[in-house]
Amino acid sequence: MAKTILGFDVSSTTIGYCSLSWDESNNDIKLIHMGYLKPIKKGTIIERIVDTRNKIQKIIVDAQPDYIAIEDIIQFMQGKSTAKTIIMLTTFNRMIGLTAYDYLGKAPTLYSVMTIRHGLKMGKELPKKEDMPALVAQHLGITFPYEYNKKGGIKVESYDKADGVAVALYHTLVLAGKVKSKGKKK
Repeated sequence: MAKTILGFDVSSTTIGYCSLSWDESNNDIKLIHMGYLKPIKKGTIIERIVDTRNKIQKIIVDAQPDYIAIEDIIQFMQGKSTAKTIIMLTTFNRMIGLTAYDYLGKAPTLYSVMTIRHGLKMGKELPKKEDMPALVAQHLGITFPYEYNKKGGIKVESYDKADGVAVALYHTLVLAGKVKSKGKKK
């Protein structure tokens, strides 16, 4: 019987997501849908969270997942994180976790970005964010649907979509017993 896995890569500016179908009988994994949403920037933080929560609820209801996985927050990145950034990231990340809990009746699984990248790498080198679209496409046997800006460059949202795919794909590989779980339920 096929199961649906929904993965989220969360930030306060772009949320990448993906749903995959996994056939337990033959470990066949197929892409159902990938996308991203941009949380609104206007309004109070509560208004922004509520608007995003409502959009996430729709994504979850439309996907009807059996499992939900979320890329966990990075607590500190040298030269890239401020308290304000971490607070915003945590707020959106945990709101999506609570929304997933409301749907599943249990905690979603959280994975660190490093766990996901180590679990999906195909060689010895750890993939960078820019490598993820090609990497997930290779795992799934698809051509990655990049989006391009007016100047012909790859839109940054393509990488957020790929990270959403990576979360769902890693969790699927854990369920299939192809990688060891280093996820946590919080």
